[in-house]
Amino acid sequence: MDVENLYALHDCRREFYDEAPPADVLARLPRSPLSNEWLEARRAKLLFQLAQAFERSGDSGAAMALYADSSHPGSRLRLIRLLELAERRIDARQLTELALESPQSEAERQKLIRIRDRLNRRLGRHQSARIARRDRIYERLDFTLPAPDCGTTVEFAVLARLSQPESPVFYVENTLVNSLFGLLFWDAIFACVRGAFYHPFQSAPADLYSPRFQARRQAQFDAGFASLRDDAHRDVIKRNFTDKQGIQSTFVFWGALTEPLLDLALECIPSVHLQRCFERLLLNLSENRSGLPDLIQFWPSMRRYRMIEVKGPGDRVQDNQLRWMEYCAEHEIPVAVCHARWAAPSPQFIQ
Repeated sequence: MDVENLYALHDCRREFYDEAPPADVLARLPRSPLSNEWLEARRAKLLFQLAQAFERSGDSGAAMALYADSSHPGSRLRLIRLLELAERRIDARQLTELALESPQSEAERQKLIRIRDRLNRRLGRHQSARIARRDRIYERLDFTLPAPDCGTTVEFAVLARLSQPESPVFYVENTLVNSLFGLLFWDAIFACVRGAFYHPFQSAPADLYSPRFQARRQAQFDAGFASLRDDAHRDVIKRNFTDKQGIQSTFVFWGALTEPLLDLALECIPSVHLQRCFERLLLNLSENRSGLPDLIQFWPSMRRYRMIEVKGPGDRVQDNQLRWMEYCAEHEIPVAVCHARWAAPSPQFIQ
């Protein structure tokens, strides 16, 4: 039966991408949830795409029915939005409250809270049940920087301003934490799990974003987390940095991870902070691999560090960045936000 469903889904996806009428594709799509987790994820995604097609054509009724039938991330949010656009605000609010009881991710929860607050305002209801956002306790920096040379980004201008011999700064964005994760858990990521690898050039297992990704490799992940608790993680990471050098991994950014940066990171970042970051990555690998701060600064003599998110004129903290910052604040991981602006040019240069 799985093989038959696989071929049916393949044919439906091909017809959809060949721009067959959505109703024709839907008529041939398996409608009941499939017992095979991987196949059901593919069916749910195609339902979501078909719902989008119906929505674009103006058939909101068909779109709502398909969004309701799909477990693909984003389906509930689109259904709530269509209910809101149809002025079915009570229905939209009820679904929002239901979704908040078991959000699919931090990102969905963040958006659901905003939708609920908006619906409450429009329905004239008090927001006494609103989940209060944690106070922003991360550090704030404000810099006025000289007008940059052509091609200089605000991140590298701030890096040049902050970096000192005794406290070097590196531009890392998402590369450092992901690389440390990839090196520590190399054996888990590339474990011999049935169906995970089907050609020799994969940089990640096929089930990387499956809900059971970690559970299928629990022993290897447990060993990695245990090494963080007894400080053996440094040896594991450095050994894999040497032994696996240049081998493709979706987590390890070989071009960005130099040996001096790796040594400073392992010396200055406490293992408990790495553990918290890795735990959050595993909560949702698809979403949480991005949003990390732009820069990292080290004080080797004090074995101290901080991560710094840089915002130029008119820029603001994005949702995925805000989620990381609030998580860091909760776990006392040092994060700063640097708001930078350019100095006005001298009068003699103004034409």
